[in-house]
Amino acid sequence: MKKLILLILVSLHVVRGNSQETLYANDSHTMALFFPSPIRQAVTGAEHFTFSYNKEAGQHFGLLQANRGNDSNLLVITEDGRVYSYHLEYHKELMENFRFVNTVESVGKEKETQVLDTIRKVPVVTSTKKTLDLDNPRKLMEKGAEYVLGRRTKVLKTKRKDGLALRLKELFYHGDEVYVEMEIHNRSAIDFEVDVLEVYRVNGKKGRRSSHQMVLLEPMLKYGFPEIVRVGQRHSFVYVLPKFTLGDAEKLMLELQEKKGSRILWLRWD
Repeated sequence: MKKLILLILVSLHVVRGNSQETLYANDSHTMALFFPSPIRQAVTGAEHFTFSYNKEAGQHFGLLQANRGNDSNLLVITEDGRVYSYHLEYHKELMENFRFVNTVESVGKEKETQVLDTIRKVPVVTSTKKTLDLDNPRKLMEKGAEYVLGRRTKVLKTKRKDGLALRLKELFYHGDEVYVEMEIHNRSAIDFEVDVLEVYRVNGKKGRRSSHQMVLLEPMLKYGFPEIVRVGQRHSFVYVLPKFTLGDAEKLMLELQEKKGSRILWLRWD
């Protein structure tokens, strides 16, 4: 069996006793942050704080803005693996409009670990003045899926048929869960209404389809799953599945079916 890909996520090794610095933002100005290395991933803990950056092509700067609300936090990971964590506050007047970040502000570097363990450690505040319940399994899975969608992931297999492309991207393991990223690309002349997308563990031996040869993997969460993919559009989403492993003779199979149509795609990957 091919070795499944582990998610490279954040573990904060704090090698200094530095305290978390505070950044100020408002809705009338932009606060520009320039990092020593291009930004790979960034997330704020509340919706009324936004940090925009180029997700397609790595750039060194991002723009911070905020609407009035509770304090929150910003977590930034740069291409060199450094992690930066800031406390965020809304201020009517900004003390500075830009900032050049030094590497000494980094709280550590990333290593292989679990994404949700990191999320638990980061205080997250919602705009409704309630702390996000990180002990809620669904909330944790949604945060994990959001993280996966924000990464640049590799395509493991693509199936093309009838102007459609179904892509299986990286598999990320966390505890008893597997985060499976997929993408539907509609290059046909007709909108594609999604009926179902099933994931199976299949015995590699040829023969009739039977219960002992195909095992349906029921998703615990479908994150960003589309009802329709318009002409020319592509849509990425994540299934969170119970943890599984593939034997030497087993494959992972995706079955995509169209609603009120006859288009069906089968993708097999081992």
